[in-house]
Amino acid sequence: MKISLISLLVISLIVPLIYKNNVLANNDQTLEEMVNDYFTVIDDEGNTEIIPLEDIASEEGEEISVAEKYDVVNHIGGEVEVVDTYDSKEEAEDAVDALQMQRSVGNYSAQPFDLDRSVTIGVVYIKTSDITEYRNVNTNDSGYTNGAYGVDAAYIGTFNGKIRAKIAGVVADFEAEDVNVVAYDSDCDVSYYMVSGGYLRHYYYYGSSHALASTRVGYALSYLQADKKYYSYDGHYFYTDYASMIKDYQSGTYTRSINPNNPYYNYYQYLSHRALSSYTAADFNNMAIDSMGQSSYDASKFKNIGSAFVENQNEYTVNAMLMFGVAANESNWGRSSIAMDKNNLFGHGANDSNPYWGANGYASPSQSVQDHAYYFISRGYLDYEDWRHYGPHLGDKEGGLNVKYASDPYWGEKAACRTYFLDRQPADYGSTKMGIINGVLSNYPLYKEPSTSSTVIFKCNYLMNLPVLIVDTVTQSGKTWYKIQTDTALSSDRTSPDYSRIYDASHDYAYIPADSVTIVYEGNGKTPSGDPIPTIKMGDVNGDGQITPSDYVRVKNHILGKAILTGDALKAADMNGDGNITPSDYVRIKNIILNGQ
Repeated sequence: MKISLISLLVISLIVPLIYKNNVLANNDQTLEEMVNDYFTVIDDEGNTEIIPLEDIASEEGEEISVAEKYDVVNHIGGEVEVVDTYDSKEEAEDAVDALQMQRSVGNYSAQPFDLDRSVTIGVVYIKTSDITEYRNVNTNDSGYTNGAYGVDAAYIGTFNGKIRAKIAGVVADFEAEDVNVVAYDSDCDVSYYMVSGGYLRHYYYYGSSHALASTRVGYALSYLQADKKYYSYDGHYFYTDYASMIKDYQSGTYTRSINPNNPYYNYYQYLSHRALSSYTAADFNNMAIDSMGQSSYDASKFKNIGSAFVENQNEYTVNAMLMFGVAANESNWGRSSIAMDKNNLFGHGANDSNPYWGANGYASPSQSVQDHAYYFISRGYLDYEDWRHYGPHLGDKEGGLNVKYASDPYWGEKAACRTYFLDRQPADYGSTKMGIINGVLSNYPLYKEPSTSSTVIFKCNYLMNLPVLIVDTVTQSGKTWYKIQTDTALSSDRTSPDYSRIYDASHDYAYIPADSVTIVYEGNGKTPSGDPIPTIKMGDVNGDGQITPSDYVRVKNHILGKAILTGDALKAADMNGDGNITPSDYVRIKNIILNGQ
């Protein structure tokens, strides 16, 4: 299959646990044992293929590797004078020896290259030969990423010999030998966001030998101009000037961004898995049919699978739409060999070196959905006391499943993208009231009742900007509280987490002070900018409420360049939701007219 790099979407699923016979691994595994990668590439037509890492891994190219450079310095009266710079530690130490012998005055030593001396506004390029580990500066927790999925990061500075950078929300300290750093200029390839065709796109940079690849991540934001580059390494604050972004990151502020008081949180990327989808089993089956066609659907493991997602959502309170989107990506709509031969819709246990034979087998596709909902999500990533818990959302490298689930730093954003496109009516988008608990959580209490004298159910630690699902607002003694769904099931008296119990939304809730939370979605069915979510009948290009030959003629003329579609007409023509108008969309509209498919 030919892959289009311009609109390449890479999804990696990493299962950091060994799962056999329903036994979960503990947290004393090595990183290599925890991380099992395989990668799914989706092209412009929605076709999916699992490919090896090395086929898409970015190259180091000709970027300057400062990791191996060393300065020879002279210590004079408390001051440090740089004498010269060498390409290796050995060369620098040889120079020190020579200087000590040649000069009677001076105190010379070899030190790691002083990057800040030559680079103030810079780009960090992550090397991609292996998983790259880092330390989260804000929580002091360990993390990992892979430059194959986003090679660039924003350079913040050097601290104690570590290279500090921001990528996918996390401020991280990297080992110097794991990255390349260059001074930023207009010729540097970096990732960015852009509004195009009424949608927000993220353009990822995969390395010096690859083009930028884009993913439509959500609705256009009213404060972003169309077709203009915006820089951001957290997806919350956007900058028109790269240098201004770096200065803010260095100072720990967002005052130079264009939205300093209005951070953006992608709805499906930050939606709690404990929220419920309104879609029915028939709706999910129809989504699959619409995405792959009737004949492919009939031959796939997605056939009539909708009921499994709804039943397990209802049984374990794990969002059916979020699970459905991940399964569609990871199994190529139930058509991958792992899905067909092993009934495994999520790639559980697969890895990049042995994706097929390493994958778990299930008695049925519905069994893989059940195990994903119960063991992987409810009793795994959403358990407060589990080492993988960083929040109930798909997230990024700052929080959510993405922290320990995937080496792709933007896996959460990409997984959310699939869900966003499936919900094209839309029925679920913006329906939940969502808040963000601001900052780094250290001993942040969840109360049994709306009072600080109430029992503390649990104290959250090592979490940042945690999203919460708000179900009610109450006032107690003049103080406003939010009633939220907990991530984990609670004991029968609601005084502590109890992951062994089946989650029950009516029982598993807590209270938090409202003044520590920023509301990012009101649950009123509106976009973050306050605009109503557009309701578009797909295929109705001329907006007359019907799908007729007039509609596919308009699509055909757009493809031929005779009459370009814009606005709602352009959105209605994008039948397969890939962000482009192609013959595939034309055929789908024509099939609806001819035979109702």
